[in-house]
Amino acid sequence: MNDPTPIPMSEIENALLYAVLIDRQQIHVARSIVSSDDFTGPRRRLFAEISDLIDAGGDHGDITQLLEHLRSVNALSAIGGAGAVAAILDSSATPGNASTYARQVKTAANRRRVSAMLASASDRIDDPSDSLDAILDRLIGDVSAIRATSTTATTVSIYEAGLQVLKHINDDTESTGGVYSGIPAIDGCFGAFAPGTLTTIAARTSIGKSGLCLQAANNISLGGGQVLYLSMEMPAIELAFRCLGNSSQVDSQRIANRALTNDERVHLVDALAQYKDAGLFIDDSPHQTAASIASAARSRSASTGLDAIFVDHIGLIGYPFTQKRNEAIADASRSMKRLAKELGIPVFMACQINRKGDEAGNYSRPRLSHLADSTSIEADSDNVIILHRDRPVDPITTFAFEKVRNGQKGVRKMRMDLPSTWFVDADSPTWHDMQPHEEFMDHATN
Repeated sequence: MNDPTPIPMSEIENALLYAVLIDRQQIHVARSIVSSDDFTGPRRRLFAEISDLIDAGGDHGDITQLLEHLRSVNALSAIGGAGAVAAILDSSATPGNASTYARQVKTAANRRRVSAMLASASDRIDDPSDSLDAILDRLIGDVSAIRATSTTATTVSIYEAGLQVLKHINDDTESTGGVYSGIPAIDGCFGAFAPGTLTTIAARTSIGKSGLCLQAANNISLGGGQVLYLSMEMPAIELAFRCLGNSSQVDSQRIANRALTNDERVHLVDALAQYKDAGLFIDDSPHQTAASIASAARSRSASTGLDAIFVDHIGLIGYPFTQKRNEAIADASRSMKRLAKELGIPVFMACQINRKGDEAGNYSRPRLSHLADSTSIEADSDNVIILHRDRPVDPITTFAFEKVRNGQKGVRKMRMDLPSTWFVDADSPTWHDMQPHEEFMDHATN
């Protein structure tokens, strides 16, 4: 049996317009799904003018008032005259199906957008002046923009949200949808970092914010997670020095200087083996923008999946020279929050302490108001961890949990386990005190 002839899109658009004209309340249903740009032909202008009339406090269901509005903005002839409105009112559509009509209109519009996007990419691919990376970045950005306007519902009832809470409680710990940092002091306060959250790790220079970001990224990846680490300050090889050095208990400076004993070389090779299948991907381009970070994240998410993103650090994100720095950083912060929600993963970003925080003195712990560059960082962040040392050379570091979305604020003393760059509890044995067998003591049996 042959499929029935598809209904022309013009008829579906007319059905939606009929629904919103006959039942005044349906316009709100329609506008939650479509915009005038989703319509074709003169129906695009008509829907736009209906929307403008409503926004101005008018009654679009009063046909006389609607026609007067169309005349006042010289739109009546553009839509085909009063006869076009009369033809729509002769439709046999069902007003209660407005949401169904709207979704069909939206889907058709997005199909047209995809077609136009691919046609544009096809033209650009033959232009030698266009780099392949630029074409791919544009494609990824366009796809994300189209997906963001899809018909997926963003409003749920409290009951539906409550069902998600019960599912979260009943799920196994490993399937909570969030990630753990692998650092007990942090996980004890925050639990799993939930999808869609933005966590800021702030500190003065050389206190360890980059080290903490890398430690968490390292732990997540070795635990089976896929992590994108954007380092605008340190090259990938320096990050590898730290990861391998900490995992093998070989001083990363000795690795960098090639001053290794034979035993240390063996430990290093053994440590490298555990990273063979680790999903830690480093992008060390120093010229990142909020758009390029989003593009890299979307690409990585599409190719391997993604469980977390680390940005080190937000103050180094580039911006147009015509834009003020505080405005640019505010835009970047909001972009990272949007990216976390779009991809459904936690995003972590390092942040400097501003001049007032530095001038407060070594013994004065920085506060949320001391986050550098923009107050938007505090507002956009779900969680904020501020690191502080009374003296920069002192390995004892205060972890201040200044903003905790789903927990309680608090303070925890930690220690950078020199020469390692990883943090441990302040009262933990030092790297040099730790004997090779001690990591297995918890598993000893009588």
